[in-house]
Amino acid sequence: MSADTRKKLADIIERMGYQPSNIARSLRSTHSKTIAVIMADIFNPYSMDVLRGIEECCSEKGYTIFICDAKDSEEKERNIIEEMTAKGVDGFIINTTGGNDNYIKGIALEYPVVLVGRKITNSKIDTVSVDNAQGIRLAVEHLRALECGQILFLSSAPGNISPRKERINEFNNIARQEDFTPLKMQYLPVSVSDRQQINNIIMELTRSDVEKKAVITGNGQISLSVMHAVKKLQLSVPEDFFMVGFDDTDWAEILRKPLTVVAQPTYDVGYCAARKLISQLNKDNNGQENNQTILPLELIRRETA
Repeated sequence: MSADTRKKLADIIERMGYQPSNIARSLRSTHSKTIAVIMADIFNPYSMDVLRGIEECCSEKGYTIFICDAKDSEEKERNIIEEMTAKGVDGFIINTTGGNDNYIKGIALEYPVVLVGRKITNSKIDTVSVDNAQGIRLAVEHLRALECGQILFLSSAPGNISPRKERINEFNNIARQEDFTPLKMQYLPVSVSDRQQINNIIMELTRSDVEKKAVITGNGQISLSVMHAVKKLQLSVPEDFFMVGFDDTDWAEILRKPLTVVAQPTYDVGYCAARKLISQLNKDNNGQENNQTILPLELIRRETA
């Protein structure tokens, strides 16, 4: 069906709460043993680890994958989906850009779909993600144990990206709790590409009269920008401020003072997503598997906090 038709159907489905029929899906009898894997940003370190898990599971099960980069573009994401349907793939694993929710709901009527990392609201599409609220709690509780009096949380603006929303909401919820009111907590939206903005934030933080202060970063790219600011401003972590980053990137452990991180089980996210999709394709889960799989996070304490 055309993109416009698919979107119209998805809008109707959204209003009526329709769920696809597995019997109708089974009428498509040909199988190509290929799966389309669409990542919002393939060069993000998170994506590379997720892809490793997907590839290994698919290889074990005899499936070939098409790896596609949406380049954080809603339009490109839609175009890729159309191209992959034309190629006759059996299903989709999607780390969505966040701008095609209804469109992807429409695709899920025709094809098995599993989402990785990012959820779609009011959808029963199978999803594998992590407990983002738990990750924020781990970071804040750790910094509070170090007697920090001020914590900044630096994250990209949430848009329609569920992990960002969940982390920001949990941080703000904690900040409003009575037990935490003596602690200065502030979420600041930042642009990963605007290093001057991050330089200014770090400079202002170090001028604060609070004795112990800290930064939590929303992903590995922001962590790297903060480390660039530290170098440019001739600062030192943890001497000038504590730091906890989301994502255990390859470079986090080899810094002169290795970075304390909230680590995501990214490989497991990818492997579990591929297993879910292949289970759908083989029709061997009998509807028993939970469509929402949420994996726990881990705080790895190193030298920055």
